[in-house]
Amino acid sequence: MKTDKLIVCNRSALVKKYGAKHTSILKDLTTIRQSDKKRGLNTTIVFIDDAMAMKAYKAAAVKDETSPKQNKTAIDAVYKKLQPDYLMIAGAQDVIPFQPLENQLYGEDDEDETVPSDLPYACEAAYSTNPGKFIAPTRVVGRLPDLPGGKDPAYFRSLVKDITGAKPANEKDYRRYFSVSVHDWRLSTQESLMRIFGDNRQLQISPVSGPQWSSTQLKPKTHFINCHGSLEDPCFYGQKGDRYPEAVNAKLLAKKISKGTIVAAECCYGAQLYDPSLTETDQPSIANTYLQHHALAFTGSSTIAYGPTEGQGLADLLTQYFIINTIKGASTGRALLEARQRFLDEMGPTLDPYELKTLSQFYLLGDPSLTPVATPPAIAKRGMDVRSNRRDNMVAKGAALSSFIAVPKEVSGKAAAPLQKDITALLRSRKFSAGANKKVFENEPKASPLTRGMKSMQAPVKFHVYSTSSYHGRFKKTKVLVVKERNGDIIGYREYVRR
Repeated sequence: MKTDKLIVCNRSALVKKYGAKHTSILKDLTTIRQSDKKRGLNTTIVFIDDAMAMKAYKAAAVKDETSPKQNKTAIDAVYKKLQPDYLMIAGAQDVIPFQPLENQLYGEDDEDETVPSDLPYACEAAYSTNPGKFIAPTRVVGRLPDLPGGKDPAYFRSLVKDITGAKPANEKDYRRYFSVSVHDWRLSTQESLMRIFGDNRQLQISPVSGPQWSSTQLKPKTHFINCHGSLEDPCFYGQKGDRYPEAVNAKLLAKKISKGTIVAAECCYGAQLYDPSLTETDQPSIANTYLQHHALAFTGSSTIAYGPTEGQGLADLLTQYFIINTIKGASTGRALLEARQRFLDEMGPTLDPYELKTLSQFYLLGDPSLTPVATPPAIAKRGMDVRSNRRDNMVAKGAALSSFIAVPKEVSGKAAAPLQKDITALLRSRKFSAGANKKVFENEPKASPLTRGMKSMQAPVKFHVYSTSSYHGRFKKTKVLVVKERNGDIIGYREYVRR
């Protein structure tokens, strides 16, 4: 029988983490499989450290649970053998590690040397730390995390109870929303809400709103958050000028989140998972806390994220596409895959380094097979046939994306004098200092039958990146100007800020 859903885990990592209590997690995974069967899904559980089990897939078992390469290679082998519709990673990064991808922007204004990512697990490409290798996502992937560093499996069991007890709701239930934005980005957030819900009247602004949200305010089943995030911090923050008050505090979410809530956070470190015992507050991350209090899905960034203060770009797009797709009736895993593919399609054919980082850093926490919004009866009757066709289409689209998306590589060299004069004038008009940090990236467009004979589309594209930062207490404010050049002419520019 075909495997509809693959759950991967590491028994040795569970034993090391929980000792004798690890059997609780094993029982929970079996509970998920039994629940999936009632939903019409045939689920296979594979422990990728089990040598006998992995032999059946003609793959080497994971011997070092901390090795990203061993984990990626093992999961790829099982996936290729079973070809499931859904891939669920069971456990936080100390059970199945994130894949570390190089951050081309690493430097004075971006402290992320690498980007912890689940994107490679969603791609056919073999293990690599080069994010440019993972521009063809084709797999529906999500991670159901336990608590990093945790010793009590009760946290994971609470999540399992939620997903096995979940029932699809009406679309209107998810069109009611809670949203909060920093004051300085309110125009961008208003536009996102209009695109998702058709109105932005419920938007809350920080300051002055938050973090003492009432149960009524947090009751809607869709949460869209565009605030500042901070490393290993259980709070999101607002901003107005140099003021950065708390906007969302994980400690204040208990008993206020509706069962079945879906969350999209644009914030820096918005979906970061960390060991709370190693922090000053001993409070789990906002993402872990939302899931603990009955949210079904959380998508956000593992590292420093970016977006514009006005208009749309980067984090705005991936998060809103995820919400739109979920409300339309997609499973949460498919919603993110389609969001990734749409992002690549619309940002391509040449990606700037911020677009590549955005693609790498956003992932899904939750069971990717869950469908929060009920499928229309006519489509539900067709069941597996429809799902199979969708998967084939997404695989085909991933292959198409890989054929024409060009990724940036940092290069050296100075711009020609006429171009530099134009860039200097642009920097001045956008209020960037002459001492702004500079990097240059080049994209070599890929040969494609669609652009054959079009000389303008075959010329290399360069991105001249200028960034500057300032500190306001412990908060770092970063702004970025990306100037796009082809054949010595400026053909556009974009402005981003650190989320």
